[in-house]
Amino acid sequence: MNKNKVSKWLAGVLPLTLLAGSLAACGSGNSDSSASPSSASPAASSGGASASASAPASTDPTQLSGTIKVWDWDEAFDKGMIPEFNKKYPNVKVEVTVVNPNDYLQKLQSGIASGSDVPDVILGEEAYRGKLFDLDVLDNLEQAPYNFDRNSVMDYTIPFISNSKGQVVAVDQAITPAGFAYRRDLAKQYWGTDDPAELEKLIPTWDAFIAKGTELKEKSGGKVLMFPGLGDALLVLRNQNVVSYVNGSDVDLTAKMKKPIDTLFQMRDAGILGKNELWTPAWSASMAKGEFMFYPMAPWGPKWHISANDPEGKGRWGLVKAPESGFARGGTAIGIYKDSKVKEAAWAYVNFAYQSEEGSLFSFKNFGNMTSNKKFYEDQKAVFDAPGAYDEFFGGENLARYYLDKIVPDMKGAPQSKYDSVVDSVMNALYPLWTKDASIKADAALEKFKTEFKNKAPDANVK
Repeated sequence: MNKNKVSKWLAGVLPLTLLAGSLAACGSGNSDSSASPSSASPAASSGGASASASAPASTDPTQLSGTIKVWDWDEAFDKGMIPEFNKKYPNVKVEVTVVNPNDYLQKLQSGIASGSDVPDVILGEEAYRGKLFDLDVLDNLEQAPYNFDRNSVMDYTIPFISNSKGQVVAVDQAITPAGFAYRRDLAKQYWGTDDPAELEKLIPTWDAFIAKGTELKEKSGGKVLMFPGLGDALLVLRNQNVVSYVNGSDVDLTAKMKKPIDTLFQMRDAGILGKNELWTPAWSASMAKGEFMFYPMAPWGPKWHISANDPEGKGRWGLVKAPESGFARGGTAIGIYKDSKVKEAAWAYVNFAYQSEEGSLFSFKNFGNMTSNKKFYEDQKAVFDAPGAYDEFFGGENLARYYLDKIVPDMKGAPQSKYDSVVDSVMNALYPLWTKDASIKADAALEKFKTEFKNKAPDANVK
């Protein structure tokens, strides 16, 4: 989840009781910016990052020792995972510093500049992972001592964890294939079915989506629209449009944004979008009111998004894939600092928490995180065939199975760039203006997008 969303979310969208917990799979996290170190202490007695790993992780885990530093915003995840990790690696101590995601990259850059305070395990959430990769501070995980096999993870995830050199420099905290959460009661009332298989047939393309949205608006007398706002639609359209739009400092914004903006304006002008801005209290409250049919949703959404904002909504939600293709929403990359003195120990934790069968199973059952490791789904098929924690909330639909079978196969990985965060920033600044001023047309909107982008990234050659 990008940090703008996180900050607004943390400002009041979710109940405080939820904020105390992990914002797990979306890659968002604790709003506490005190960044005070916390630790889950194993048997090890080593005193800091200078302690070196003493044995390869591939040999006897009990012989590996050292202390690793992790900067994370999801303290609940680490508090749960570290004891599990220490059952296998009792002599590796994991020290966690909670860092506000809004401050993360700046704090990291300051630490690198001073050379005094850099974690061994570094996180990069969606909004700035391209910038993080561009810093060239993460190790190539396909080299020793990690020897990560890119063929072990879902193919579409490779661009999300690779730098501009094509090196795999991270693993995913969890996969984030997204579709639409939809209101079953509204679908049944206005379209005569709440079956996701039938809904797929109703909205196979964006043209069909707009047509069904127009029908919905007319049948409901304008009381029910397709999305709560332009922001919801644009994040889907932008993330579906997977193109390589950056080549050095050349940025082809026309290739990246023209198609999404054109389709967005067709929706706006058809009157099928609400006027809510993303992550505002009104946007959150709309989920329980039944004013909108769809909300973009990744696997972290049932817990932290839909059920959190519609706590009485058990049974009235469903999951269906988006028109034309799946898209990524949120996500966090986990890498290892290239100058770490405890690379083997750091990799042992990263590999255990996000790739191993034990860690992946614990993470899925406790946090809903779905690993990118392909073999896990072969070995643990029964886990995903069984009912999940939020399936009943979604009318008994097997959410994990739907993501895996219906959405993942259509996913495409987007190459990461330092300019991705600029695109995100400009998008969030402009779509509210397009909401308020319907006289703005798509072509003018794209030109304004280019101008604002250039203002924020003067080094870029924009076309």
